[in-house]
Amino acid sequence: MTTALLRAALVGLAIVSMLVERAFAEPVVRPDLADRVGGREDVTFADLVRLVVPGTAGNETMDVREIGSETAEDLEPASMATLRLTAVPVRSGGQDRMALLLDFGRGRDVVGLAILALFDVAGEPRLLDAANVASGDHTYFLDPTRLTVGIGDDLLAIGSKHANSSQGYTTVPLVLLRNDRLELVDMIFAFDERTCAYERTQRLDLQQSAQEPFSDIVATVTELTTPSGHDCGKAPVPEAGTRTITVTYRWDAGEHRYIPDSDAFDALARESEGRF
Repeated sequence: MTTALLRAALVGLAIVSMLVERAFAEPVVRPDLADRVGGREDVTFADLVRLVVPGTAGNETMDVREIGSETAEDLEPASMATLRLTAVPVRSGGQDRMALLLDFGRGRDVVGLAILALFDVAGEPRLLDAANVASGDHTYFLDPTRLTVGIGDDLLAIGSKHANSSQGYTTVPLVLLRNDRLELVDMIFAFDERTCAYERTQRLDLQQSAQEPFSDIVATVTELTTPSGHDCGKAPVPEAGTRTITVTYRWDAGEHRYIPDSDAFDALARESEGRF
């Protein structure tokens, strides 16, 4: 191969690598209802939404469970006009699927209403599973959204947030897509607060290791405390600092599910609740 051809080949490989990395790093799209699914002329995102919501008048109920519970709930959106759609291509059982997040914000009788729905869109669209994943007024896919944890199965990371003037509450459901079902791995709680004397934030990071049949999932919450330096009278001022809380989820072949190696996140949630 000549030098010029070799250089061209290397440039081509670099471009392909960049495109692959970008496609994985940015898999999420925010479609309109009229947008076509996967470039198809015969299927729109409105068609997928109709498989979850019977109509579009805004007063329909959806017979879906809360994530992690098989109990069916009649959930009703406050208004279809508030619907925000987010879609991501995923894998489940070795098959190409699509996950669609329908975030309605507040529901009529619930704090938040956001339906995570799994579809087969290879032929005639089929709704495979759906569940309410909201615990706050705004629900969204985290970054990274998708971890390829199994040979043919992905895990989705979702954030659901509620805030007031000085505190922010975020619940993160980790959802495994296995056998075309949404399986809850865990719900991780993060708490932010800002006072006159200090600001404290908690941020989640997810990593995975190469294991079979399912990767280990390493979740780390980093808590950062920063004093404001203001004169706040007798208000207590915590020391500046950073601490990390890490939990590793490992696949249990006998239980057929992920199991955490400690209850550190439960302890952190109880500690945070004491500061509400």
